[in-house]
Amino acid sequence: MIIKILTIVLFFIVTLNANQKVTLYLDWLNQFQFAGYYIAKEKGYYNDLGIDIEIKEFQGDYGSIIKNVVLNEAIYAIGKSSLILNNDGNKNITLLSTIFQKSPLILLTLKSSNIKTPKDLENKKIMITSDAKESASISAMILSQGLNLNSIEFLEHTFDINDLLNKKVDAYAGYLSNEPYLLDKKNIQYNVINPSDYNFDFFEGILFTSKKELSSNPTRVLNFNEASLKGWNYAFNNIEESAKIIYEKYNTQNKTLDELIYEANVLKNLSNSEENLLGNINLNKINEINSFYKFLGLNTQNNFDAKSLIFDKTKVLLDKDINNYLKDNQFTLLIENNKIPYSFKITNKQVGIEIDFWKLLSEKTNKAFNIEERLSTKNLNIFTNNIKVQFKYSTKPIKSDKFIYTNSIAKIPIVMATKDNKNLITNLEYLSNVTVGILNRLDLMQELQLKYPKINFIELNSLDNAFNKFKNDEIYGFIDDIYSISHKINYENIKDIKITQTLEYYLNIFLESENINKPFINLLNIAIDKLTNEEKNNILNAYQQILYHDKTNIVEILKYIVPLFFLLGIFMFLNYKLNSEIKKRKEIEKELLKLANKDSLTDIYTRRKIEEICEHEIDRNYRYNTVFSIIFFDLNDFKPINDKLGHHIGDEVLVNVAQTIKKNIRNSDSLGRWGGDEFLIILPETNVEQAKKIVTHLEKRVSDIVIDSNKNLKISCSFGVAQYEKNDTFDSLMEKADKLMYISKTIYKDKKKG
Repeated sequence: MIIKILTIVLFFIVTLNANQKVTLYLDWLNQFQFAGYYIAKEKGYYNDLGIDIEIKEFQGDYGSIIKNVVLNEAIYAIGKSSLILNNDGNKNITLLSTIFQKSPLILLTLKSSNIKTPKDLENKKIMITSDAKESASISAMILSQGLNLNSIEFLEHTFDINDLLNKKVDAYAGYLSNEPYLLDKKNIQYNVINPSDYNFDFFEGILFTSKKELSSNPTRVLNFNEASLKGWNYAFNNIEESAKIIYEKYNTQNKTLDELIYEANVLKNLSNSEENLLGNINLNKINEINSFYKFLGLNTQNNFDAKSLIFDKTKVLLDKDINNYLKDNQFTLLIENNKIPYSFKITNKQVGIEIDFWKLLSEKTNKAFNIEERLSTKNLNIFTNNIKVQFKYSTKPIKSDKFIYTNSIAKIPIVMATKDNKNLITNLEYLSNVTVGILNRLDLMQELQLKYPKINFIELNSLDNAFNKFKNDEIYGFIDDIYSISHKINYENIKDIKITQTLEYYLNIFLESENINKPFINLLNIAIDKLTNEEKNNILNAYQQILYHDKTNIVEILKYIVPLFFLLGIFMFLNYKLNSEIKKRKEIEKELLKLANKDSLTDIYTRRKIEEICEHEIDRNYRYNTVFSIIFFDLNDFKPINDKLGHHIGDEVLVNVAQTIKKNIRNSDSLGRWGGDEFLIILPETNVEQAKKIVTHLEKRVSDIVIDSNKNLKISCSFGVAQYEKNDTFDSLMEKADKLMYISKTIYKDKKKG
């Protein structure tokens, strides 16, 4: 009896802790085309997230797969661009990720058939699956050449390449990653009719599930998608190992290992994984596909909403578990007073950048958060249900065994302040044999020493320490964040100091808590992802300048002024002084803003400002589905100009290039100096092809530049153009443009050699 009870209890425990069973339906036969899912299973990525996956190979009836996905939970599948059609089931699906940014789907014909282009397919037989026929790329290519789809006979696919070889069909729908390899091995000559050659690059390999599954199990959907993408990243970064796993465990087609490796390399190229686009679903491309289907009369939706089709992971946040977690715990921000402008008191009210961000995160999570003054740094978690956090600031990612940190909430520019009689500085490399102080909390000492060896850097433990050394002429200048310095200038009413340079570094704002509070940090990270640049800037801009009360106590002064007739004179004097002070502070504010936004040498935007503009365009793209591109460029052979002709000539070249570019772009475009001889242009409402035309125009204008002090000097630039795609970050967009600029630079150097 006891054994029986123990058996039942054990069974209950095992059942309670069992992984959730999930089924994935493939839209083709087992091959490297689905490597990411096999790898995620074999490497335990699904298992780590509590998912027990069953992968089912394609059986030939795609319609039943969609029906199965829509009617059931725990069902996922792979599809093509035809998923956006308004069929009975398709309107109830959610697109999670697209693995191939360009479809591998092609048409193959024998060379002997003389069928080389889509026009040659008229009155011919094509073997193709129903979903492949409906996929936008094949149909769009045929129609773009003036053919009617009714003029072609479409046959059901047998998946046997011999039907093409035996001339049972004139064209065979296959994958660029598969059939060409087989035909090459057999030394058979063939033609490839590829939609990509006709500018129809539509999605392929779309992972999707039902809206029902997303609604009932949002966390599972998020986990399944993330584990799948992790599997794909591993597969593409470890092609031979992944191909071997498929060869040994999933090889129902009896492919050779060499064949699988060939397939992998082709598919990796189509995924754009090296451009960080793996999984990306571009909203503009979805709308393009929909427009094409409407043209065909296949999609009858009048109010097509592409966004409603695409999985938004941020909305997964508040599922039942999260709500319970929020309900069962209290969350408290520990603050320090007199940490202007981050946390301080005005008339007994706690204000500051930290307070405002904390309140904003409270709104995003729909949970009231607490605030209390930090009395001890010993423990952030006194009570188990009272989770405590505090703000931390760093120029670098923070690592700790005891604490855990959120993603960066916002970035604050790092600047250098000098005395009023010092010239504005465009670059620290122009300084030598001077002492510059760095606030030790910035953790930049070692980095700056290596970068600028001619400067003597010293660490300072506080702003008070910095200002004292400054006052005694012990240092040329000091480096800290822009808000701390500007507020110190304001509060202390310091007249002989100004900010002379914005550095390329930023102070990142994080939230810190103990490791045990990881669920709350994860929750905060999703809330942080929801913050728009406008919301961040509204908070930061509010603390750029605060007018403090004059420390002089007017009442005390008045006590000693007996003659009443002097009162009016004193009042007029104080009023004049106040107006002068306001004017002075406005001038400081104006100069701070100019220094923060405009490059002092070229009079175009600074790196911080142009990055802010780009982030704004990313937000605008997300909200209004706009398009924009960037141009990243630098000067060719600029270092020899500086080294041989001197920095004054180099500066003249930079100014001429900046002003020439500025005059030859639109008023709606933005130009900024990225650093040194690198520049960035933001082009709203501009696609990549339009941006390339702008580059052609700019190349000509730059080549026409004449430098007054050296008329024989030839000026040219290397340009990289990139269009913003959905899920791009600012960094990934810049990386794309930088790579293309590097290619342009390489071509320039090769031409110069040859």
